[in-house]
Amino acid sequence: MDKYAHIGNYRQDADFCIPVFEGVDWVPLNTLGKTRYTNAQMKEIAVLPLPERKSRIATLYEAVQLFILSGFRGAFDNEDVFIGDTLWQKHKSPEQAAASSEGCCATDTNWLAFYLRGRYPEMGSFCYANRDGNGHITTYIRTGGFYYFIDMMMCRLDSQAFFSPESGNLRDLARSEWAGYLYRAENAVDFCRFAMDRFAAMGRDRPFCFYLRRRPDVTATGLRLSEDAAVFHVPTCDHPSILLLAKESEGGGKGAGSIEFVGLPEKLR
Repeated sequence: MDKYAHIGNYRQDADFCIPVFEGVDWVPLNTLGKTRYTNAQMKEIAVLPLPERKSRIATLYEAVQLFILSGFRGAFDNEDVFIGDTLWQKHKSPEQAAASSEGCCATDTNWLAFYLRGRYPEMGSFCYANRDGNGHITTYIRTGGFYYFIDMMMCRLDSQAFFSPESGNLRDLARSEWAGYLYRAENAVDFCRFAMDRFAAMGRDRPFCFYLRRRPDVTATGLRLSEDAAVFHVPTCDHPSILLLAKESEGGGKGAGSIEFVGLPEKLR
């Protein structure tokens, strides 16, 4: 069955655990459970009513298999709401994300939350913020004493061209878009440092802050941006916690950056 369940760059039969940074291992997507379906079977699942579709998905590999085969597309889909001098982006709910099958990084994350919440002991979001006001939201899964990190934006079919098939070969990793793979770490801060190292190696601006949201889905993100500062607002209902604040000399981009945990505005509930 294995060859009929390979999807994109992910391999049902991949078996490796490669240290890539202090405290961080590169592992295959199937580490958190293989799929029970061939791609042909998953295509049939992809057209089932949403509740039934959800009931068929039990592992990260199965979710990514469905994600690719259902044709999830990238789109700017946040609802922009100005409240005072802060621009809030309201994210689609998990149910809306799964029903629409298109969206931004927050929607990717909430799509996965729809299918996998309750399947693993802990699931949430691994996020970072940049001084220019940009940020990113990805998924972490915590089980068996490890954090596992996956960027669903890189799991889309149109992202597969940017990295190599899972091989466990560090040369493949070095010439690929590193965020397309699954990583694990006992300490989430080690993964932050690995990400900083990768951003630096690729000549990209490095975030000033890495943080977790310890609930399966994300609700909204606020930004107050001026010429010399970016202030991110993260709702306390998402149970956020800071992982790493970079020193000014470590980050990239101009200006200062800060992050505040605030109540979710009534207008966004």
